[in-house]
Amino acid sequence: MGLFGNEERPQKPEREHDKEKAKQLAPAALATHLAFAVGGFLLSKVVKKIGGRKVGGGKRHPGAYVFVIRFKFASVDDRDAWFKKFKVLAEYVADNEPTTLAYEAAVAEDDPLEVLAYERYVDKDALHEIHERSTPYLRLKDDVKSEGIEYKSVVSQSYYEQDLGFMETKF
Repeated sequence: MGLFGNEERPQKPEREHDKEKAKQLAPAALATHLAFAVGGFLLSKVVKKIGGRKVGGGKRHPGAYVFVIRFKFASVDDRDAWFKKFKVLAEYVADNEPTTLAYEAAVAEDDPLEVLAYERYVDKDALHEIHERSTPYLRLKDDVKSEGIEYKSVVSQSYYEQDLGFMETKF
């Protein structure tokens, strides 16, 4: 048959052959689909377990207490001397203060004398009753004074997280 309804139809043996081929491939196709489904499911569980990003309500410490300090140093030498002290304190905090969730310093992109210290705690008491009473913290404060590390200004502010976004995840 030709154009407009008069096409030749495949002969019956080819159809039977196609059906047979489909029957043979069906288990492999099913296995492939199943593998992708199971793989996707397992991957989603792994991502969740190692900290997949979830916005709002997914943090282990909702309502964490955050303390941010903005330092303006008198010189790069003062800043670098403070960084050495901060690093020693940060190592102590990492090893001995499990209620401190984050402890980091950052230099302003456009001003090498401006440093932001970011501290994140499970609650307010973790800062005031544990961290600020630790010997290494008190030592840093004393060393800054005794070594003449000079700030032009220090501005601090405390915050409570609202649990609307997310924090960095481990990958």
